[in-house]
Amino acid sequence: MGRPKAPAWTKSEVAILQDVYPREGLPGACDALSDRSWHAIQVKAHKLGLRSPVIGKAPETKLQGDRLEEAIRLREEGGWSFARIGAHFGVAESSACNAVLIALCPRKGFTPAERDEHGRMTAAGLERLRLMLRKGLKAVDIQLRLGLSASTIAEQRRRYAADLKARGKAPLPPAGGGEAYSGARIPRDKVREVERLLMIGLGGPKVADQVGVSKTHVQRIRGRMVKRLRRKGECLPGCDATGKRVTVTGHVASVPASSIAKLRGLIMEAVPVSRAALLANVGTCTAYRVRDELRAELEAKGEQLPVAKRLGRGKGRVANVRAAWLPVGRVNLILYRSILREVDGNEAEARRRTVRAIAERDGQDPALAEQMDRLRRGATVVSRLDLRRPDPAYTLGGVATGSLG
Repeated sequence: MGRPKAPAWTKSEVAILQDVYPREGLPGACDALSDRSWHAIQVKAHKLGLRSPVIGKAPETKLQGDRLEEAIRLREEGGWSFARIGAHFGVAESSACNAVLIALCPRKGFTPAERDEHGRMTAAGLERLRLMLRKGLKAVDIQLRLGLSASTIAEQRRRYAADLKARGKAPLPPAGGGEAYSGARIPRDKVREVERLLMIGLGGPKVADQVGVSKTHVQRIRGRMVKRLRRKGECLPGCDATGKRVTVTGHVASVPASSIAKLRGLIMEAVPVSRAALLANVGTCTAYRVRDELRAELEAKGEQLPVAKRLGRGKGRVANVRAAWLPVGRVNLILYRSILREVDGNEAEARRRTVRAIAERDGQDPALAEQMDRLRRGATVVSRLDLRRPDPAYTLGGVATGSLG
């Protein structure tokens, strides 16, 4: 459920606001209208066109004292996100971010923006803020360097951009130099693309890479989708009602379909599961799970799984099987499986491209690495001697070697 709607302003409240606000400003209006928030009073006064010479004190952050120190500790030492800190203290994520970054500004060695006796930013502080906006810094970086709230930076960016446009000057650069980060605004079409990819079962990191947005944006969109689907009695593919991942779709380390098909074929040929797993480049746990699924399918048809033929422990058999397992290490295994998907199950081509890719990554000669891999798989080196007829024009020591007659 959304936030409950505030009750409409009554005639008596409007009359009090029109009487008190011009004389006593926002502080006096807040005292007279204690049931209304300062923000609601400020918005209503702006709509009514009310003005006051009284300058109120700038609003303070929601976290103060020991709560603020604990929030800073959780951020600096615990590595908590601002969303988690806000949920922990019962405040909004933006409030937690403002409180922590404003407090960290002087502690990190930065000089906060100049303010007057009311806590409002002065002309000198505004000029420093505009300089950072012209440099294209992120809002979160400006917050840390000047100790300002995110809403102040956003409002001043809007005003400065409008002023530059009115004077015919060059526009401000995008925040962060156009980099995709959590504080940058993303267009609606990208939001719809993120939602589409999430609905086909992809995870957050993969969606972020494909769409070109930050992982934080994807997490926020995903959280809203989970709540929206839960209200309808639905859930994301591969997840439960709370959004917890149950099954993985399109994972980089998932076994390709061609390897599963090869494994099933080997098992049907009565090859032991462990040996078939090595020959098909599939993990042992996955191989036994595929074996159980295959057995259940056959039993449903009234058939039986062939009994595995044990070949014994002959010398060299285990080594030969191990040699078929190309990648060594998880990173190389993921690389091999990704290439195997690209070449539609062509194991020879996938192996060749994987060996060359690993060599290029390690700064080695790809062609030499490919030749060495062939030797490891049993290729032999054959010395070739070209037997050509001697050239009569070639002489050695003044005597022609081609013909002596």
